[in-house]
This record gives sequence, structure tokens and C-alpha cells, in this order.
Amino acid sequence: MPRNNEIRDRLLSHLPPATDLTAYRKQVAVTLEKNQKRIRLERILANLFWIFCAATAAIYIWFGNNGFQYPRAPFLACIFLLLGGVEILKHHVHSAQVELQKEVKQLQVQVFELQSSLADQASGSTS
Repeated sequence: MPRNNEIRDRLLSHLPPATDLTAYRKQVAVTLEKNQKRIRLERILANLFWIFCAATAAIYIWFGNNGFQYPRAPFLACIFLLLGGVEILKHHVHSAQVELQKEVKQLQVQVFELQSSLADQASGSTS
């Protein structure tokens, strides 16, 4: 169990102090914006790679008959289609991961704001 407390302490050490909440909110907004730009670029590149793989597979199937005993062209076409599909799948997984991180960060900022407002109310009522 000490290991779990160690990990918990390390994670909690990265939390911003209540006085830096606005700076933390801005930092989160900048990070999320950079992630969104990267995801857009990644989507474009993954779609272009998929189009390239599909076109290459079609070319192998239509023009790949060069008289060999073994059917090499359909095998290569399947490989290219699989590569394109894997890249699209990787993009979707990464996009979902970034969306989840965005939601968690927004929730974290809301929790910090609530904690800050509760601390302000508690200090106001004790004064």
C-alpha cells in the first residue's frame, strides 16, 4: 500500500495552488487548443494515407498480374488496405484519448473553482 500513497502524492503534487487558478485555466486552454490543432492535422494525414493505401491496393489488383505462379498482387493489396485501416484506427483512438483528456481537464478546473469558492466562503464566514 505505500506504493499507492506514493503515486497519489506525486499526482497531487502537480496540482496548482488556489492562487494560480487563472494561470492554470489559461495553461489548460492553450494545451487543449494545441491538441485540437494536432488532431486536425493528424486526421488530414491519416485520411491522405488511407487514400494512398486504397489507391495503391487498387493499382496492385488491376495492374499487378505479371504472370507469376503465386498471386502476389492481391496479397499486397490486402497489406496496403490493412495499413491504411490501422492508421485510421490509430487516429480514432488518439482522438478519443485527447477528447477524454479535454473533458477531464475541464472537470478538474471546475473542481478547483468550486474548492476555491468554498475556501473563500469558509474564510469569509470565519472572519
